[in-house]
Amino acid sequence: MIKILGRLLKFIFKAVLFLFLIVVILAVFFGVIAFSEKALLPRDYYFYQLHPIAENAMIYLLVVPIVTCFGVMYGRFRGRGDESLKEMYELFFVWRLFYKGRLILVVLWLFCLYSCFASATVVTEEKIICHSPLHPSGTSYSYSDVTQIHAGFGQKRFALLEYQEKGNFYYQIELGGKKKTFSIPSVNGDIERYMDETYLELEDFDRRLVLLGIPKQASDEGWEACDLDSEYVERFRRIISY
Repeated sequence: MIKILGRLLKFIFKAVLFLFLIVVILAVFFGVIAFSEKALLPRDYYFYQLHPIAENAMIYLLVVPIVTCFGVMYGRFRGRGDESLKEMYELFFVWRLFYKGRLILVVLWLFCLYSCFASATVVTEEKIICHSPLHPSGTSYSYSDVTQIHAGFGQKRFALLEYQEKGNFYYQIELGGKKKTFSIPSVNGDIERYMDETYLELEDFDRRLVLLGIPKQASDEGWEACDLDSEYVERFRRIISY
């Protein structure tokens, strides 16, 4: 009875420890994002979007530590002889291999988080700010510096970048010799109209650019594949036709 109670308490302790680690990872992840928003975004910003590659990378930066912790805890719970948990044990062994360098890994993880968030394009009422990890303060451009607009729906059945997938709307501008892509922007929570009307920020932005006479290349080919509500699809098509 004492042995059973001891094992139960040990299991509960490890389970609580596992949950604690997950909470810590999530807290650090969203803490870095919140800190980066305060450090990089001006108060009057309308919306911003990370570089498409940075968005994908941030998913892995969150998922990999959680899966690794899960594997480590399973390795400790079940031992190393269960072939059905081979992959989990491999994570456990990788963890042990890099355990001595865990501080370096944590620092690298935080740096990668910062680099992803610092790769952002921010739109305000008067300017467009392009941030990069090496230039976190960003380079500011006026709306009139935009040389070309591209808008449409993704055509690829399988794509590395989400906005290129079939049916996904994208809005691109050419600025400073580079293309900046907006597909699912993060809006300023203090602007009620943008919180109430999803994607309205892109429509407003597009109208201002078009009124400046900036040329646009756009096509609604493949709009039928967009699985969002009809009001959003119609908004995308208005942007394309405007």
